[in-house]
Amino acid sequence: MTAPNGLPAGIEVRTAALPPCRRCGNPALLTARYPHSWPNRSGKPVTGFKEATLCAVCDEDDPAAAGLLALLGGPTAERPADLGALARRWVSVVRHRTPDPAVLEEEAARYRAGEL
Repeated sequence: MTAPNGLPAGIEVRTAALPPCRRCGNPALLTARYPHSWPNRSGKPVTGFKEATLCAVCDEDDPAAAGLLALLGGPTAERPADLGALARRWVSVVRHRTPDPAVLEEEAARYRAGEL
């Protein structure tokens, strides 16, 4: 099912009033919030949402983000039509990414040490 903005139903894209990138602290260009589910210990699905942030610094080498980065840095006249298609492609890639366990452990250690 597709919403009127050209994105699949349930995906919310924001380009204004964004918090900074959680990875580096630089300004974020776009956030996408989308449905996500995972099985709990008993195997039953748990549903919720995930949010991905597009950052010019962190995502500059990400092929999935290239079109969005080019669009958001270019002329605004074509944004409404192109933004939906590019965001849909980007979300289809980022929704399947999982955290790096080493990065999570490093962050947890910093938290336990009182550095976060």
